[in-house]
Amino acid sequence: MSAQGTITIVPSVHFSPTHRRRVRSTIRETEPDVVAVELDERRYDRLEERSGRSPLELARELPPATAAAYTVLQAIQRTVVRLYGLDPGQTDMEAAVETAAELELDVALIDDPIAETLSALADRVGPELLPKLVARTQRMGPGQQAQQLDLLTTSFEEITSGEDVQPAIEQMRLLLPELTEVMIDRRDRSMGRRLHALRREGHDVVAVVGAGHHLGIKRTLEDLETRDRESEALESAAAETRNVDADAVVPIRSPTRSVTRIPIE
Repeated sequence: MSAQGTITIVPSVHFSPTHRRRVRSTIRETEPDVVAVELDERRYDRLEERSGRSPLELARELPPATAAAYTVLQAIQRTVVRLYGLDPGQTDMEAAVETAAELELDVALIDDPIAETLSALADRVGPELLPKLVARTQRMGPGQQAQQLDLLTTSFEEITSGEDVQPAIEQMRLLLPELTEVMIDRRDRSMGRRLHALRREGHDVVAVVGAGHHLGIKRTLEDLETRDRESEALESAAAETRNVDADAVVPIRSPTRSVTRIPIE
């Protein structure tokens, strides 16, 4: 640990073998104090338990509206994984946790609780969303429609930063702003605040996050760093910064996952 920690972000595609290798090599080469992952306590515990429960079984634990949103998101994710021929057997988050266990590093859980995210999503998504989506799609010009087709041909293996997926995020923001605010923007701000809290404590961190969150988290970290610098001269700003950091609670776990099944990649 140092007086001011560092953040190394690894933008990743969750089910890509190429990105799992990148996650492992970055953690091993960087030798951080902490590995941060895009998980909350509930999802981390299930990962550690290797429960293998189906999305339908997990959805039964949630309120009806939240469970419906969760089931739809799971269906979309499975469709995308199969469409692009990705490996659903292991995610980049599992690779990060296993590598942390291999190196005896703690894991920081920086994502919002899944129940809160899905509850917010259920509040935004209703029967009127589909007609809105159809109307927005019809208003797209030929150029935007061509761009949308181009996005479908992008190879996940070529993604190395948030810039590579930003066009897709902007398309999502155009067609489904309700989902983008909940699933992307809000979580970017939360994960950025938690990473900033770790950095202020002096931790050198490797953060493994979905590529779609890369730029939003980076902007949040830059904004908070600027606010910290200003707070050195303005006491009122310092008080505001402390208030911002006060809600950035970061659960820390010591992973217990076996590392015997880590493949040589």
